[in-house]
Amino acid sequence: MQDDSTPLPYWTERGRRVLFVTYKGDCRYVRLDGRELLFSTHTLADVFACVRPGDILQLLPGKYWPPILYDEDSGAPPSCRPVKIADIHGTPDMPVTIRGLGAATALNGGLGGVPHDSMLPEMKHFAFFKLADCSWIEFENLAVESCWPTFLYMEESSYVSVRRVRATDSRYLVYARGLGCHHILLEGNHWRQDPTGAMWRDQLWLDSKRKRYFYCNGGLFGSVGVSGSVVLRGNTICDAFNGMRMKTEKKKESVQNCNVEIYSNTMLRVRDNPVEPERGATNWWVHHNRIHNAHAWFSLDEVAGGFWYFFSNTGWITDKPGTPLDPNRGGKVYKYDAGGPMPDGCVLACNNSYKLCNSLVKGGATKHLKHRNNAVLFADEPVEGSPLQDGSGCPLPEAVRRPFADGCQGDGKDGDDRFVGDGFMPDGWVGGVSFDCDLTNLPWPRKITENNQEHGGVVDREASFIDAERGDLRLVGGPRPGCRVVLKAVEDWPGESDWDSGENTPIGAYDAAGRLVAGPPFVFLRPKGADEEYVEMPRLVRLEVEGGSGDAADPGGSTAGGAELRLTFSTSLAEGEPVRVRVASGGQETWVDCAREGRVLRGTLPAGMGVARGLGEPEYAWAGVYGLWLDAVLLPDDLKGANDEYVTLWASVFPGLGFYAAGDEPRVKPPKPVCFCNCGEEI
Repeated sequence: MQDDSTPLPYWTERGRRVLFVTYKGDCRYVRLDGRELLFSTHTLADVFACVRPGDILQLLPGKYWPPILYDEDSGAPPSCRPVKIADIHGTPDMPVTIRGLGAATALNGGLGGVPHDSMLPEMKHFAFFKLADCSWIEFENLAVESCWPTFLYMEESSYVSVRRVRATDSRYLVYARGLGCHHILLEGNHWRQDPTGAMWRDQLWLDSKRKRYFYCNGGLFGSVGVSGSVVLRGNTICDAFNGMRMKTEKKKESVQNCNVEIYSNTMLRVRDNPVEPERGATNWWVHHNRIHNAHAWFSLDEVAGGFWYFFSNTGWITDKPGTPLDPNRGGKVYKYDAGGPMPDGCVLACNNSYKLCNSLVKGGATKHLKHRNNAVLFADEPVEGSPLQDGSGCPLPEAVRRPFADGCQGDGKDGDDRFVGDGFMPDGWVGGVSFDCDLTNLPWPRKITENNQEHGGVVDREASFIDAERGDLRLVGGPRPGCRVVLKAVEDWPGESDWDSGENTPIGAYDAAGRLVAGPPFVFLRPKGADEEYVEMPRLVRLEVEGGSGDAADPGGSTAGGAELRLTFSTSLAEGEPVRVRVASGGQETWVDCAREGRVLRGTLPAGMGVARGLGEPEYAWAGVYGLWLDAVLLPDDLKGANDEYVTLWASVFPGLGFYAAGDEPRVKPPKPVCFCNCGEEI
């Protein structure tokens, strides 16, 4: 039995050390296994001196400020000393985790201020945490406020994850610099940049862009010159200037900003751009996002690169930003420019649903654009601004409702050109830019009709969404038939085989069962000239079950007989014998032999395996799981990709994915650990 006067140095959780952290490094009692145990704790400043792979740094309840340097003799004002983490490396199986208790562990930037000498964060500026040459680091379940210009800054760091952080009041939540930064995951975070609502309603757009309030010009994530592999998913972003903002270096020839995934996010009142690549972007996937009130949604002006995919996004306008003094109130979905770099690879915009009072495209030019099966409806009548009805925690602030809110008053006129403006493609239509099979409620503008577009398009003045004011953008009467979309291997996407949307592709973001259209699965593109350390460990990007009575096309079924299981990875798997996969669902467990087909594992579930999800049940955590409700899928831990890299759980779309020791009897993934405060909440 422990001597209560002798504090323990750490706790062990499933083979990982748990080091307890407090602001002052005092001794604390922690209730574990039904006992009150006394532990010695560390401060954030000293704990990293003794960290090893697999350690969990558990912050105990309290408020945390960065270390503050105060020299009484000089009389100089106190200054913040960020928590610097240098040369700390976890491993794929044993990351280093900095874990909080939600609101009970509040991190406050305190005296961190807006840098006056740089438009973008650098290592010399304040950040609560600074990473240098680190890998496999996780930040989880923290409450963050007033970290200017950013909460987390990194250089030469990879496989960094930030999840379930609730933050307010900063220019960026996470910022990265340099080619050494890659594989960065932000998931399940809630970021409200401006808690006052002034940015959306009262401040001039130009002031926030580059003048009086330039410090607002940030985003949930920002970067300069990173290699890529950035995943932003399941986040809520509200009252912000941008959703994300990634730049490439001007003078470097190496390919940057590659393999970026932005999906399943909710964005509310974004004053400028929810998605903003600058100068270059290659293999960007923007899908299954919900955008409610934003200015210029996808900023693609003067951006080189290509292989951009926008699909299954829903967006609606109920409130125009700014005041009558602000000339920048109109906005658009796709932002282009008449000059500058343009994409040299495929750009696909398909199966999106939008209810707009601004424009789809105003002006500018682009290349290689395929615009297919989108439902784009326009509103001319003012509507009362409504809060987002999805539990995102960002209700419409009272300060934003009035005095200048004017709902969604359209600017309709004869020859309405809000679908595509007269300023689009000003130097003439170019081959490779095509619009077809779209639905709208306004007559096609001249730019469409005079350039022989929308052969299969539909104009229906009576077309409407079920409840556009609250974001239900399913079409009244059900989806209408669209056209097949094909991505040719290598030419249209980085896949090694063609992708085909199928014969029953609908118009709009929803299928006949009322679910969001899946779209193509992400595939990693290794750019020519990439840094030799920029490699991709194969990761699960799509889990599908088709066939049997539990197929998504038959949502009323409860079991599946002979249903096909497909696991799609970001890169091709190594060739070899079929892979034995362990599947658990509803108390049942079974082995499934899955054949290797490039980057796909394909097998057949036994009859009666799995439980189908009804329409009222949520999808899994991210858009990438379709069909049956499975509890666990275990892969052999020696499974490798064609590039000889092991398969990883990092950024998997399926939370039940795990490994078993090859050759040994596997066990189903154990339950998730619970919060140290004994509230029973999973962490």
